[in-house]
Amino acid sequence: MPATSLARAEARFLDVRDAFDAADIAEALGLAAAQSGHQAATTLVELEYALEHVAADELGDEDVRALLAMQQWVSEALETQGRQQAADGAPKGSDPTDDLERISRQILDRYSEAQSAVDVGGTSLTRLAVLGALAVEPSSVRRRELFLSLQPVWRSIDGDADSTSPYKRLLLCSADRWASGRSPVSANARALGFDPGAMEPLLVEILDTWQTLARPAEPIAPWDWWNAAGAAERVLAQAIPVERLRSLSDAYHASLGAAPAQLGIRFDTDPRAGRPPVPVAYTTFGRRPRETTGDRWLRAEPWVIGTYTRGGLGELTELVHETGHAIHLAAIRTRPAFADWPDSDAFTEALAELTALDTAEPAWQQQWLGVAAPEAVSLRGRYAEVVLDICWALFEIRLHADPHRRPNDVWTDLTSTYLGIAPHPEWSWWAMRGQLVQEPGYMVNYAIGPILAADLRATIRAERGDWVRGDAGWYEWVSERIYRWGLERSSGDVLRGVLGRRPDPNALLTELARIGSAADSSAP
Repeated sequence: MPATSLARAEARFLDVRDAFDAADIAEALGLAAAQSGHQAATTLVELEYALEHVAADELGDEDVRALLAMQQWVSEALETQGRQQAADGAPKGSDPTDDLERISRQILDRYSEAQSAVDVGGTSLTRLAVLGALAVEPSSVRRRELFLSLQPVWRSIDGDADSTSPYKRLLLCSADRWASGRSPVSANARALGFDPGAMEPLLVEILDTWQTLARPAEPIAPWDWWNAAGAAERVLAQAIPVERLRSLSDAYHASLGAAPAQLGIRFDTDPRAGRPPVPVAYTTFGRRPRETTGDRWLRAEPWVIGTYTRGGLGELTELVHETGHAIHLAAIRTRPAFADWPDSDAFTEALAELTALDTAEPAWQQQWLGVAAPEAVSLRGRYAEVVLDICWALFEIRLHADPHRRPNDVWTDLTSTYLGIAPHPEWSWWAMRGQLVQEPGYMVNYAIGPILAADLRATIRAERGDWVRGDAGWYEWVSERIYRWGLERSSGDVLRGVLGRRPDPNALLTELARIGSAADSSAP
């Protein structure tokens, strides 16, 4: 009886997840919501009731874990709905400074508007388009103008960088949450087998390595950072017009046995009238996987949502990254209670980098683009993104430890010390990443992710050889060992199963060392 009632509840749970996924996709596409707020609330309450009446003490261990996973999701969904209803009913102009989610939404609305329409001499560009232009613009004077055109984006998050800063209000709420034991950085570390207290020293070790190998001899202006790191972008720009982004990414993944069309992956990445540019590209479920008759599976339906307008190596790499998320979702094969992202966001980001890191390899570029940048140039550009993300991760860690510090000072110290960027504490140029307000602490995933990705890539390469020119069995091999688990196995267990040990930064440090080696070999 308990197993039967659990099976019925789990089947209902899958239907509810599919309905919520469909509603999220409809909203992302600008369509009518698939489910009204009242219907959704009623559905959740009914599901909560069904789950509460499953006799957990008569279930086996895996069934208990499944029941708890479903109850946790329902509880969080009800809590989110409650906050949304409270926000919808709040008096206009109210200022609920103690509500982290509400402050986050308020800032993100302003940020989304500002970053999607940056005024550059009368021309409207997205934030990403401006950063892409910095990589290819030959004039430092013009680069400075482009960089400073982003000031409305910074102000949408940090205001005038004083006590009235919206980010400051958000930070104080978020720091209280972290101090009460809800730090996403600590949660991720524990899930992956890292000591939470060792995360900051580990990230500093990577920056120290970069400082030794790639820090410029003289300080460079912040507007010149993207240009110094963008040599590969300039070499490859003509080979990657925006019209080729999908076909390049699709062809590469097809060569690995993961053709997006065959896996049922959907894309909404082209700009169109009536939909503002998506501020942060993302991948999500349109439908969960489910087992059908005869041990057959109906795959999940992953969706990649974004806006690509410029082309080039940066946008291609981001699309390959998001497609990496999508092929991961398409490979999940587990019961409905566990059919979700893994329990570590850093692990999730690492899995998307398994293929995205290839775009920095000259052999990959030659194979898929027909032209390649020099190895030192290409690797420096790719890992410049990683070390900048590590600075953002340390920025959040240090500010949450002492939220009364001035953010501009923390950012200036990190970027000048480790990256060699000339100090400009008068500008809040750190405030250009929506993740800082959308989900405080998320930037650490982009810092830990490359550590895990490098470790996994080295292990897969040792087993199968290099795959940048294609490997038709790659996807099946990786799916069986890494992708398919969802929440069925913890991220730490999956990593240990593949690596045979806890993850460590050695593979990433080895990749960084290639920058110096390649530069030495190309010197006259």
